[in-house]
Amino acid sequence: MQISFALPEKQFVAEPIDGVTEKIRLYAALGMYRAGKLSVGAACELAGVDRYVFLDFCHRENVTLQTQTPDELANDFQRLSAEK
Repeated sequence: MQISFALPEKQFVAEPIDGVTEKIRLYAALGMYRAGKLSVGAACELAGVDRYVFLDFCHRENVTLQTQTPDELANDFQRLSAEK
């Protein structure tokens, strides 16, 4: 899925567009993870980073990690296995 929206250019003048896109994806994933809408695995996928990068970002942003239930872990594993 692709989502497009306009951003004011003057706020991001010093950053390359790829950096802005990565930052938006990371903060969107963090917000949805914090709200309980995404698992760690799904948040990593949305952010486009691996688990270690995302968990480090959570730590730097003082976000408490949520424990996944065994069912959530099994669902993440099934989803990721199906993608391969």
